[in-house]
Amino acid sequence: MTQEKIILHWLNFSRAHRVLWLLEELEVPYELKLYERDEDYRAPPQLKKIHQLGRSPILEIYPDGNEDPIILAETGYIMSYILENYNPKGKLVPESKRNQELVKYYLYYAEGTLQGILVSLYVLGETSKRAPWGGRTIGGLVAKGISKGYYLPEAFSNLDFLEEQLSKQPGGYFAGDKLSAADIILSFPLNDDLFSNRAAMNRVGSDISSKYPNIKAWRKRIVKEPGLIRANEIIKKDL
Repeated sequence: MTQEKIILHWLNFSRAHRVLWLLEELEVPYELKLYERDEDYRAPPQLKKIHQLGRSPILEIYPDGNEDPIILAETGYIMSYILENYNPKGKLVPESKRNQELVKYYLYYAEGTLQGILVSLYVLGETSKRAPWGGRTIGGLVAKGISKGYYLPEAFSNLDFLEEQLSKQPGGYFAGDKLSAADIILSFPLNDDLFSNRAAMNRVGSDISSKYPNIKAWRKRIVKEPGLIRANEIIKKDL
């Protein structure tokens, strides 16, 4: 593994924390640049100087001292790149081929299917708050109808799916009997974006933890992972 300079651009309340967690788990050297959202919950304009879309996470890589960096965006892609290029010991890689492919699936699924549903529920839930004063009632009713008619059933369908997937894994993780990148990528939509988010829980109608005991047990398990604990402590100290 070459000694490359790696910079993680981390934004609060974003998907970037999973990349920090992965880097900590793999003990990959990196620099951390922290950003905070503005009062409108938007990312600061400085991120657009790194990547035109101004989203986080962004991974900036300087190969072999080269001054022209490789810029990576999108959480699943960044995590795949890290696993392929900075993991010579094969840590977090399941033993079986089946579970290895399952990890790849979850890297796409978490961002492509699950996250889209949760973001849509969030946006629709904000409609009545952000609509012009005279249209808040109508806007709220329309948004509630869309959520109830489509996005809530989709959310519960996905939770049912994930609950069943965990039931098939004897170790209580998503791809094998120990932590993998599948658990790390799913931590944000399941934990931060839903079960640990009071507003999100209100949008789905109730505390649904009891309906999903396997997910509940998984959540309790991953918050004890050493890499996540270190990542949390780093942010707590530096932000």
